[in-house]
Amino acid sequence: MGSSYSNSSRVIESLKSFSSLTSLSYEDSDLTSPTIIYALRNLSTVEHLYLEGCSLNDNFLPNIGQMTSLLVFSIAFGGNDGTLPNQGWCELKHIQELDFSDNNFRGTLPSCFGNLTSLRRLSFSGNYFMGNIASHSIWRRLTSLEYLDIVDNQFDVPLSFSQFSNHTKLIYLDVSSNTIIPDTEFQNWIPNFQLEFFAIEGCKNLQKLPSFLHYQYDLRILAINGNQLQGNFPTWLLENNTRLAGIYSRDNAFSGPFKLPSSCHLHLETIDVSNNKLNGHIPDKMNSAFPKLTYLNMSLNYLEGPIPSKISGIHLHNLDLSHNFLFGGVPSDLAIGSPVLAYLRLSHNKLKGQIFPKDVKPKMLFFLFLNGNNFEGPLPCNMFITSLIVLDASNNNFSGEIPRCIRDNTRLLQLDLSKNHLDGSIPVEISNLKLIQVLDISENRLSGFIPSCVNSLPLEHIHLQKNQLGGELEHVLFNFSSLITLDLGYNNFTGSIPHTIGSLNTLNYLLLSNNQFEGEIPTQICMLNKLSIVDLSFNKLYGSLLPCLSYLTQAKKDAEISKTNYATTSRRSWIIFLAWMRLKRHYHDSHGILSDIFLMDVETQVQFSTKRNSYTYKGSILKYMSGIDLSSNRLTGEIPVELGKMSNIPALNLSHNHLIGRIPNTFSNLQKIESLDLSYNNLNGSIPVGLLELNSLAVFSVAYNNLSGAVPDFKAQFGTFNKSSYEGNPFLCSYPLDNTCGIPKLSNTSKINGGEESSDLEDIQCFYIGLVVSYGAILLGLAAALCFNSYWRKAWFRMIEALMFYCYYFLLDNVVTPIKSIWYRNVG
Repeated sequence: MGSSYSNSSRVIESLKSFSSLTSLSYEDSDLTSPTIIYALRNLSTVEHLYLEGCSLNDNFLPNIGQMTSLLVFSIAFGGNDGTLPNQGWCELKHIQELDFSDNNFRGTLPSCFGNLTSLRRLSFSGNYFMGNIASHSIWRRLTSLEYLDIVDNQFDVPLSFSQFSNHTKLIYLDVSSNTIIPDTEFQNWIPNFQLEFFAIEGCKNLQKLPSFLHYQYDLRILAINGNQLQGNFPTWLLENNTRLAGIYSRDNAFSGPFKLPSSCHLHLETIDVSNNKLNGHIPDKMNSAFPKLTYLNMSLNYLEGPIPSKISGIHLHNLDLSHNFLFGGVPSDLAIGSPVLAYLRLSHNKLKGQIFPKDVKPKMLFFLFLNGNNFEGPLPCNMFITSLIVLDASNNNFSGEIPRCIRDNTRLLQLDLSKNHLDGSIPVEISNLKLIQVLDISENRLSGFIPSCVNSLPLEHIHLQKNQLGGELEHVLFNFSSLITLDLGYNNFTGSIPHTIGSLNTLNYLLLSNNQFEGEIPTQICMLNKLSIVDLSFNKLYGSLLPCLSYLTQAKKDAEISKTNYATTSRRSWIIFLAWMRLKRHYHDSHGILSDIFLMDVETQVQFSTKRNSYTYKGSILKYMSGIDLSSNRLTGEIPVELGKMSNIPALNLSHNHLIGRIPNTFSNLQKIESLDLSYNNLNGSIPVGLLELNSLAVFSVAYNNLSGAVPDFKAQFGTFNKSSYEGNPFLCSYPLDNTCGIPKLSNTSKINGGEESSDLEDIQCFYIGLVVSYGAILLGLAAALCFNSYWRKAWFRMIEALMFYCYYFLLDNVVTPIKSIWYRNVG
């Protein structure tokens, strides 16, 4: 009678009383207690032991040989490290399954493993094991192996694979992410095994495919991704392996045309040749060559010409032809001939014309990507298929209004119509999209107001930037309980930023730049403790900076990975594989190789200006980006010292405002700052010396303020800043400025309303100042001489007397006498 126990150390400690226990599962725990270890190793009747996600100490594994009845043992995902001991394994004569995957074991394998001749399944994936697998007799002796997984280690694997020559039962072999070493390959060597699954992905030094593949006629799955293999695509693999159900060869360097096999391939369901260098046309009659084809990915190649009308069959679920040079229209039978088509990506080609025939709508289409083409004209209603989950028609030439038939897309989660020529207003029918999470209609010509009904939708990302939308936001920014991104930049919104913004408690990215907002920054913005990017630049905001902005720093938003989700994956894949071996069908779907195509392509992106440039951040980079841009407003007052608490912020821009006071010394705490712009304000005082500690600083400007004193030493990051970082501050000195500290030098320029005054006016001012100083000095010198020297004093008085006598007769002869003569002639 079998039993299974988990999740309690008290149960584990009492296990020794259960003499008939055959199965034990204990996951995600710390099993380093000596009492627990003793209890476990004395369970001689246990046949199945699953310690997945558990931490073990060095005392357990050497004594595992006491569990002589063990058939299955797994310590996957435990994070254990060190080396595997050489003791204990020899006694496990009956062990059939061993799983050490996703730990940190290193070194070579214990030689005792060679005695485990009953092993059917062995997994070492995700460790640091090393050694040449051909030089150790372990592998040659494990002839009962059916399943071998050594993915992501440091093994040296000979290209011939001759060490497995006697493994007649081997059907699953995965050696991905190891090093392939050349050895003698016998071209006519026919191995005794017939693999059904073979993966050799992302290996070092792999320059060609192993020759033994020429003799593998029973292959169902072949994965050769990520090896940068060159030459023509190996069509011979399709010719030889007529039972092949899936071939995965993305991320290589195969060139030339993709050729079809000479005969119809009745079992092939999946072809992935993406991210290669294939060129030429897509072959005609693809559906005839592969009548069971369900998944075709030929993206990221150099394919050209039209999409052939015979590319799809009745089984095609997923088609990706994106990032090529295809032109012409979409074949009409793509929608008609593929009734189960669920995923269609035609992005980044040169396609135009009709998307689907006027009277045809695919019934099962969930994902439709048309972005980056030349489609034009009004948006057709048959593009808004009612089954759609994701619709991306961005970056085309669509014009006209957004059709009201959009109301029928009640399942839509993501809608992207950005970068087109759409005009008119946002239709109120958008309120019918009860499930929508991403709305991107940016970079169009939309006008009018945002419908108030949008705040009733479960939106997470709103992108409406670069349109002509207007009005106030009081009726919009309310009750958005799930909003993460709000980008309304480059529009004509007016009024103040509403206080209701404080209700957006999940907001990460707030971008309202280049609008007509006025008033003060609402204090409610400080309630948004998840904000990491704030851009309010180029508005008419006034008032003081909020000290609470210091709390808007970037918190890491790493996705939490649950070990529970992974703990049973490896074991489950083996069970599924065994089931598939019996049923001979759809293993590659069940195994999860195709599951990634069903993930939503919702990678939000944000455009933010820093380092004097505008950058687009998306994906994982966006998670670690933070910044505040309040530039080009009318903000006043001093910079709060609290802003120095933002130790994780890379970008801060307060330029082109009316800020006064000193630069806070606390700015030396901005350890992650890369761009700091305080230019065009009225700041005074000196530049804090502590800024020299900002080792990440790449762009710095305090130009056009009233700063004084020496600039920071020309070293570290400040050794990369030239005089443009400091210009417009007449009383700043030291290199790289021209004036040296201690020797005053008047600047040739001065800031007047953010500009420069004429240098001619300053030259005139300097002249008059010099003239006054000179005359003053002469008069003072003359007075001192007359005071202390009587001879010079008498001479000075005689000179004054003679000068006055001369002036009297000069005036009498030249002024008084002519006037008297004129008076007598006219009056007398």
